[in-house]
Amino acid sequence: MRERAPFGQALLLSGFIMLLLSILVPWWASYSALQQQAQIISSQLTATSSSDSATAALAGLVNTTSDQPLTDPAPAWWFGQLGANQQYSQGETLLFYRLDTKAANQQWVWVTLPLLVANLLIFITLYRRWRQIYNVEHAHLQNMLLDPEANNFRHEHPIANAIVNLHQNYDQQLSIFKRELHAAQQQSFQDSLTLLGNRFAFRRDLALLLNDDNHLASSTLMIVRASSLQSINIEQGFQAGDQYLQDIVKIVRKVIQPEIGAHGYRISGTDIAVLFKGQCEPLAHRLGDRLQQELYHYQHIHELTCAAYIGFTQLLPGQSAEHVLTRADLALAQAQGEEPNSWSMLLKQDEDESMGESQWRQRLQSMLDDNQVLLQVQPAQIYKSEMQGYNEIYTRFPNTSGGTYPASTVFAMLQRLNMSMQFEQKIIEVILTQIKQSPLTGQRWAINLTPASLQQSSFLIWLERILLRERDITSKLVFELDEQVLQHQLEVNKRLLEVIRRAGARYAVSRFGHGYGSFRLLQEIKPDYVKLDGLLVKLLHQDHTTQQFVRMIIDLAQRLGCRVIAEGVETMEQKQLLESMHIDGVQGYLIAKPSDFTHFKALS
Repeated sequence: MRERAPFGQALLLSGFIMLLLSILVPWWASYSALQQQAQIISSQLTATSSSDSATAALAGLVNTTSDQPLTDPAPAWWFGQLGANQQYSQGETLLFYRLDTKAANQQWVWVTLPLLVANLLIFITLYRRWRQIYNVEHAHLQNMLLDPEANNFRHEHPIANAIVNLHQNYDQQLSIFKRELHAAQQQSFQDSLTLLGNRFAFRRDLALLLNDDNHLASSTLMIVRASSLQSINIEQGFQAGDQYLQDIVKIVRKVIQPEIGAHGYRISGTDIAVLFKGQCEPLAHRLGDRLQQELYHYQHIHELTCAAYIGFTQLLPGQSAEHVLTRADLALAQAQGEEPNSWSMLLKQDEDESMGESQWRQRLQSMLDDNQVLLQVQPAQIYKSEMQGYNEIYTRFPNTSGGTYPASTVFAMLQRLNMSMQFEQKIIEVILTQIKQSPLTGQRWAINLTPASLQQSSFLIWLERILLRERDITSKLVFELDEQVLQHQLEVNKRLLEVIRRAGARYAVSRFGHGYGSFRLLQEIKPDYVKLDGLLVKLLHQDHTTQQFVRMIIDLAQRLGCRVIAEGVETMEQKQLLESMHIDGVQGYLIAKPSDFTHFKALS
């Protein structure tokens, strides 16, 4: 079936042609009849005389004259020359005449009019019928534009097919666009390295759990901190760091796979979060132990000091996301204070732990402004008379109820709120002030530096300036840095060690002895003091290998000019065994407990 618009044009053209033929065909018939009449008259004129009476007797002539040509115009000009003024000559006789066109005109009119009327009626009928069909088809086509399924054409229709194809193409394009949009949405909520959800997806799902209408429902948040990522990036390169992070994610996925409804997310560079449905305590005991075993295995294979730490916390509908994340940070801080790959769980929250970020920020800022920093001192017993006394300073933070905040809680919040450097500066200023006021001479004071502040160049600039300004006190200071912190960020910490040495202070490596890599570190930085890890001291009587290892540390350190002090000495057996190894000093609860700086008296 052809398209409707060209068919309508053809119908109009056909109607026009039929009308034209209705006029021309009768005209041609009348013209032919008039032509025959002219031939008959011409033959009759030849046969008759030229007298007027004879000529006038001829039928079919009008206005005949022989004296002069006819001057009036021919009334039937549409017959051309046949209807015009005629001239006949025979010898010297001239005859001027005009054919009678009345009969031809009547024949033309009477035949043409019925034909015109009939053709007009036929054309009008066909046109109306075509218009009706066209309107119906046009309405169907309009409906098809909105609903391609509404195809009522029995025969193939090009426009209908074009509309169907258009809708099919549109549906295909729409499907492709929806898939691409869905993929883009998935990518926007997915971490490209681990293929876990990113922090935006975590925030979204955490908000859904906390805003659940079922207030009896409970869920659990687990955060796994890949603590070795930064050291691997520095020592082995970023590709190795990416592989390490992907390995930790594989371990996490393996452990949480049996748990229905568990979803994992990468919420920061080192933190992997998992949301579970269910109570925290049974989940933590079940998953924490399994995950710890897997991490121990991974640590042993890849010779790491620690693979990761794990923190668990409970979340209930109606809680704020900040409170949940704060408890998770505190649980991680507790785990990081224990052995490698440890996990910790924080369920109940006291008034301090339930504070949000803004409240913590206000309270910490108030501590800064009002110098609310308490100092405690734990001395070490020194065995060699030429050595000055060694006293380690600890920091405590008072709360509003007359007690103190857990140090791990405060330092975790300081790191979370990016206030570590401010507090580090305040603590050092308070320590310098207390040392100035102390009557004790011939003593050295050990200050622990946190890893968070050491990563900032501005802190090193400030530290060098204040140490150079207080040279008399600086010579009495010993800055303690954790062995693992040094190993993980050796290049950064070398700058700190240069600043300390240049200013006239000393430095010590604390919690020393995590493996044979400790000896390489010892040779590379040559500290003034080496403080044995309390875990080595605890295992000293239980393991002959540990004793040999400690002897090697003491011997090598003293050969390099370092003084060795043992931390965590709590029994007389430990103390006597260390003395037999010719250690330089011991520190722990057996020697002295931490006491307030203002009432501190040096060991005699």
